[in-house]
Amino acid sequence: MGQLIVVIMLVGIFESLYGMFEFFSGHRHILHLDMENRVSSVTGTFINRNYFAGYLLMVIPLCMGFLFSQESFRRIRFVNWRHWLTSLEGKTLLIAFGIVLMILALIFTASRMGILSLLLSFSLISLLFREQRKERRFSKPTVLILGLALLWAIWIGLDAVISRFFSISESLEDRWKIWVNTFQILKDFPLFGSGLGTFAQVFPMYRSFHIRGFFSHAENDLLQLASEVGLIGIVLLLILFFLIFFRALFTIHSISRRDPERYIAIGSLVGVLALIFHSLVERNIQVPANAFLFTFIWALILRISTKEIRKTR
Repeated sequence: MGQLIVVIMLVGIFESLYGMFEFFSGHRHILHLDMENRVSSVTGTFINRNYFAGYLLMVIPLCMGFLFSQESFRRIRFVNWRHWLTSLEGKTLLIAFGIVLMILALIFTASRMGILSLLLSFSLISLLFREQRKERRFSKPTVLILGLALLWAIWIGLDAVISRFFSISESLEDRWKIWVNTFQILKDFPLFGSGLGTFAQVFPMYRSFHIRGFFSHAENDLLQLASEVGLIGIVLLLILFFLIFFRALFTIHSISRRDPERYIAIGSLVGVLALIFHSLVERNIQVPANAFLFTFIWALILRISTKEIRKTR
């Protein structure tokens, strides 16, 4: 399991470094394609900034869990944070530096919901990774890593990122129109939906505003899925989701704080929740790379859950 997480982390770091190189160097390519007119932020090898942000939203919490799982092997009691910093191993520092790079890349995607989802996921991680025996309200290493990434981003310059947030009302207005029309599809096909994968063909008949080209997605994975599979399909999927979710919560609660898998399970679950939150205003699960990683992380959560249930029997 550790080796697979290392591979995922290395891919995330490579994507981040490549995306930042292409953007800040002015080369503006995605692999062999000249994307001068399309690359306006860090996108890695993804065609869209939001898809790349969604990918990193899953990788970063997973890597945070892996980082804390490495530290859980150590049984040293630290006097203060200076003692903790000086005792860190090279491997731990490399993992932490990789996470900082990925956070930096996500910030410079300028994906507004991606950045908000990142802050939400780090809020959860800082609460769930805190040491209860010291009665701390949050995990200091988590705040330190996020703080370093933010300071680095501020030093580089956040003008382009901040300016994106000033146009958020415009973007929400456009999305709202799409959501209203998508909801009309659900109203006309309430039980079984219009059919899985039919959104691009059905939506033009419900579109109430003028636009060039066509829509292949509803800018909301959950709403689009509901319009395609209907209430019966979405309810069944929600039941499955909550069954796995609560099973994972029970597992995390029952695992010892000294068990490395506890932190990996928490990081995995936070990554899944971050992607779902981001998908409320974006397409993520329909992107093959994101869908594959999303499935893999669920499988990782189930593996840890199953292993822990067997231990308790």
